[in-house]
Amino acid sequence: MQHDPDYPVYRGDLEHPGVRPGFQLHAPRRLLSGFMDRLYFFFAGVASVWLAVVALLEAVTHSWWSALLILVFWGLLAYLTLPRLHRILTAIYVPDYFIGRTQTSDGLLGDPINLAVRGDSNDVHAAMSRAGWTLAEDVTLASSWRIVVSTLRRSSYPKAPVSPLLLFGRKQDFAYQQEVGGNPGKRHHVRFWKTPEGWVLPGGIAVDWVAAGTYDRSVGVSLFTLQVTHKIDADTDHERDYIVETVTYGNPEAEVRMVEDFSTGYHSRNGGGDSIRTDGDLPILELHDVVERLPEIPDSHPRSRYSYHRHPAELAEKAPLNLWIAGALVSFVALLQMGRGIHRLFEPGYIEQLAAEGGPGPVDGVSAELVGTLLWASTGLLVVLALFQVYLAVNVVRGHQRARKTVLALLCLTFVANAVGILTGTVDSSVIYAVYVLMGSQVAAMLTFTSDSAVNYTVASTQARRRRRRLRRRGRRGRDDAPAAESASPAPSPEADRPSL
Repeated sequence: MQHDPDYPVYRGDLEHPGVRPGFQLHAPRRLLSGFMDRLYFFFAGVASVWLAVVALLEAVTHSWWSALLILVFWGLLAYLTLPRLHRILTAIYVPDYFIGRTQTSDGLLGDPINLAVRGDSNDVHAAMSRAGWTLAEDVTLASSWRIVVSTLRRSSYPKAPVSPLLLFGRKQDFAYQQEVGGNPGKRHHVRFWKTPEGWVLPGGIAVDWVAAGTYDRSVGVSLFTLQVTHKIDADTDHERDYIVETVTYGNPEAEVRMVEDFSTGYHSRNGGGDSIRTDGDLPILELHDVVERLPEIPDSHPRSRYSYHRHPAELAEKAPLNLWIAGALVSFVALLQMGRGIHRLFEPGYIEQLAAEGGPGPVDGVSAELVGTLLWASTGLLVVLALFQVYLAVNVVRGHQRARKTVLALLCLTFVANAVGILTGTVDSSVIYAVYVLMGSQVAAMLTFTSDSAVNYTVASTQARRRRRRLRRRGRRGRDDAPAAESASPAPSPEADRPSL
C-alpha cells in the first residue's frame, strides 16, 4: 500500500534531526509498598553507584587494558547506576497523573500523547492494518536479539519490538510501525493505551484510546542514561499528521475531530534526551464504523490479551524476563562461590599453607588438622548457603514474596562483606572476579528484584496462592462438615417408606 502514488507522504525531515531547543527535566513519582522494599530499593541504587566508582578507579589504574575496563564502566553506569538514580530522583517530585506525556521505565518523561481514538480494539487493529501499518512484536529475549542483529546488519525487521513506555501505570497495550527503506533503525511507530473506565481527557472529552506516535530517525546514545536507543525526529506533529492521514486514506469511513490547543505548544525532551516540539493540537480518530462484526473476546473480558482493565499487580501472570535473568545470576554466583570453595578444599598443600600462615605450628595452637577441620566446616557451610540461595532464586521466579525479600537480604549482606574486603585489601581473589563478576552480578540482581515488575509479580503470585489455599481449606471444611450434618439429621422412620393405603 505504501507504494501507491496516492498514499500519504510523511512531511518531516527523514535525514536531519532539526533544531535542538532548550529543555526542562521532569520526572514521575514512584510509590513503593513497605519499608523493606524502600530500603532495598535505595540500597541497590547506592550499591550500583559504588560499583561504578570502583570500576572507574580500576580502569584508571590498569593502563594496559583500560579500554576494556572503561567499556565495563560504561555498561555499569548506563544500565545499572543511572537508571536507578533516575528512579530515585523522579520518585520525589513529578506528579502521578495525566499530563499528556508518557514515562520511561527509568522514570523519565517519554514521548508526548498526540493522538486519541474512539473504537474498540478490533476497530483499531483493522484500521491500522488497512492503513499499511504492522503490529510490533512484544519485547522478548528472541525479539531483542533479532532487532540488535537486524540493526547492525541493516536488514529488514517489519515486526521489530518497541521499547515499553508507561501511561496509567502500565506499558502500552500494543504498538504499530512502518519501516523506512527496510532499515529497522528508521521507522514510524505509534503506541496505544486503552483509557481506564470512566476516564476522560482534560476538558471532559471521552475517548477509548490514547496514543503516542514518533519517527525514529537513527540509533544513538541516550542523553540521560547513556544507553543505546533510537533517536526520534524533533517535530512529533509530522508523525501525528502522518498517522492520521494514513488511517483515513486506508479507511474512508473513519472520521477525524481536531481538538485545537489541547495542550500548550512546547519544546522539551523525551526520555532518551531527544528534542521534541509540538503545537499542542490533538486529533481524535472516530473508528466505530471500521469493523461491523463484534469482537470475539470483549476488551473488558478477564481473558482479554490487553492490560487496561486490570491493576498492574494483576498483570503478573508469569515471571518477567528480567526476573529469570536475575535468578540465573544469583544461582550462577552462588554455584561459582561453592565451586571455588570446594576446589580450594582439595587443592594440594592449601591446608598446610593456611596452617603455616597461622603460626609456626602446634606451639601457637594452630595445626594442619585443626585448619583442615575448620576449612571443611566452612566449606560445608558455604555449600549449604549456596544451595539455599539457588533455592530462593527458584522460588522468586515462581512468585514467592518472602523468597524475594530473603534473597535480597542475603545479597545486601554479601555485597557489604565483599565491599569491606575490597576496601581493606583482604579479598584474596582477583579484581576481575571480585568486582565485575561477583559484585556486578549481585548489583544487577538487587536492581531487578527491587524493580516494579518483580514486586508486582511476586505480590500478585503470593496473593493468588493464598487465595487458592483459603479456597481449599474451605472446601475441606465443607466436606468434613457434610457427614456430621448428615448424622445429625433424624433418620427416616420405617413407616415413611411404606406405601399409603
